[in-house]
Amino acid sequence: MAIDSVQVQDFARDGFLLLRGFFAPERVAAIRRHIDALWATRRAGNPFVIDAYLETPRACRMFFREAEDDVRHGPYKLNDLHLDDEVIQQISLDAGLIAVLGELLGSTPIAINTLLLEYGSQQQAHFDTYFMPSRTPNMMIASWIALEAATETNGPLFYYPGSHRIEPYRFSNGGISAIAAEMEKADAYRERMIARHGLAPVTLLAEPGDVLIWHAQLLHGGSPIRQRGETRMSLVTHYWTTHDYPDAESRIEIGPDQYLLRRPHQEAFPRAVMRDVEEFLRSLTTPPAHRAAVPPDFNARRYLLLNADVLAARMDPHTHYAMFGKREGRGW
Repeated sequence: MAIDSVQVQDFARDGFLLLRGFFAPERVAAIRRHIDALWATRRAGNPFVIDAYLETPRACRMFFREAEDDVRHGPYKLNDLHLDDEVIQQISLDAGLIAVLGELLGSTPIAINTLLLEYGSQQQAHFDTYFMPSRTPNMMIASWIALEAATETNGPLFYYPGSHRIEPYRFSNGGISAIAAEMEKADAYRERMIARHGLAPVTLLAEPGDVLIWHAQLLHGGSPIRQRGETRMSLVTHYWTTHDYPDAESRIEIGPDQYLLRRPHQEAFPRAVMRDVEEFLRSLTTPPAHRAAVPPDFNARRYLLLNADVLAARMDPHTHYAMFGKREGRGW
């Protein structure tokens, strides 16, 4: 599918391009059946990693093969299926889609990650460059493929047209990658810029097969899920380009102009480690003053999973973060 000059201009002005009915219903239905099959066979052994129990105190990253059935009953992210799954490779690197992305980028895209979501992400407004900035500014793009309808009640995407033209916030190291301890200032800057430029969010209501493409700096997020248990399956892919990765050693070619960044699967936490964390947390009696010293949304469980030395030392995560972790920029 080719896009015209007007669509290219719209993308430059607004920071996004919405392609209605880009993928046929039959292909989208086949993808959903494929995801069902992955869940049914996950214990046979595979390399995939899942972010489970999102938006709950149990949030963690685990091996997909170790996930219990209840993980699928709430928001989750199944990470990087494209690294080993041919079905996901072929839709995230579909020739028609790659042609559109390449025209918008001025270079051939390379898929750097995929996120399969069965529920709305409910993620707060953010810029993708907080997490994966390209080597050359603005040489990144993302695609979102609707595999189910996105409605007012199932946590649809929202985005701020024109927000890609806001000057990125610079963290203390001069970069645009997020530093956890500085996000309060970054969020305040974002809100000032939204007000200064008179930006307003748009909610995306979509049908299966619709595709949203967004600029690396487009501010976007996920609305709350109003109807408990309602799904809106989607596939998100982020891309860098051959402009920044010209060497063949850094990428895998699966077809003409179809490239994956050569990288391993994300690290995950074995079930035994998660059990250890759960048992340790149950044994703690954290003083109220220590709880008050960390951010309101501090996740003690995730802090221990991400910081194995704190768990090994059997130190209260609240105390450690207040005394050392905040200053050290540790994640949670």
